[in-house]
Amino acid sequence: MVTKHEFWSRVFTFVPTPLKDDGEAIDEDGLRRVLDHQIENRVDGVCVFGSTGGNGSFSEDEMKRGIEVAARHVDGRISVIAGTGARTTSGCTRLSRHAEAVGCDGVMILPMTYWPLTLEEVRAHYERVADAIALPICVYNNPWTTGIDMPPEFLAELARHENMRCIKESTGDLARISAIRRLTGDGVAIIAGWESTSLQAFSAGATGWAPVVTNFLPELAMAFFRAAVDDHDLAGARAMWDRLFPICELICAKSHIRVGHTGLDILGRPVGPPRRPLGMLDEEDRARLRSLLEAAGAFGAEAGAGIAAQ
Repeated sequence: MVTKHEFWSRVFTFVPTPLKDDGEAIDEDGLRRVLDHQIENRVDGVCVFGSTGGNGSFSEDEMKRGIEVAARHVDGRISVIAGTGARTTSGCTRLSRHAEAVGCDGVMILPMTYWPLTLEEVRAHYERVADAIALPICVYNNPWTTGIDMPPEFLAELARHENMRCIKESTGDLARISAIRRLTGDGVAIIAGWESTSLQAFSAGATGWAPVVTNFLPELAMAFFRAAVDDHDLAGARAMWDRLFPICELICAKSHIRVGHTGLDILGRPVGPPRRPLGMLDEEDRARLRSLLEAAGAFGAEAGAGIAAQ
């Protein structure tokens, strides 16, 4: 039997949400194509409506429909995680229950709010949702987007709940991974969340990964993860990381969602623009991203037809 810790100790691609009609409608066929690409390249799983998927840019009904399309289409071929962060506890609970009902394998929850929350309010939010579903929950700490920072001691307390045995740590502070490990006795899975420090995060003890770069270079990224986490082959992982790092650095510098949408457009697998007011990378950053993708070998045989058409 796979434990909740083991379940999260894998690679989950944060996929963009494909859009049409100038970004105003979810492209369901496009979403299926994005998912198929991950399945074909043997990535362990996907997360829909994570930060890269535009969490916060869609209505509850849109998110429910997108989550259902993803779960039904994947149909158990890989794991599907739904980002169910919402501005209210009741909204997050509804989305999480829906994800469970349509066949998702887990949920990743970001504490979203207009007013800054106290840690006690955050605790009550997570515990109410966790008590309402049986799905495993990954607690997502990303103060860059939420304005709420959950310190290691607080995260370790949350992780005592049976459903919350995973933490995605996205502050970029690598000392926190060691702190969480020590505070929990290695009892939770820690997902490396700040993409440009992934190699160092794995060295510190992170056992899962939720990257954007697997949208562009899934085979290389998966080989890097296996070397770093499964095989403990630091030299081999470092050689592959040297190819991935410049892209991951740009992802963190320019935002996961802008780079995700723009990179797939460059590679001939367009998913449309993010929903406004977000936009694609500007021309200078687009040219830089193209150069980095070329240097890393992203324009392989599978991308050739799309590139030739540009």
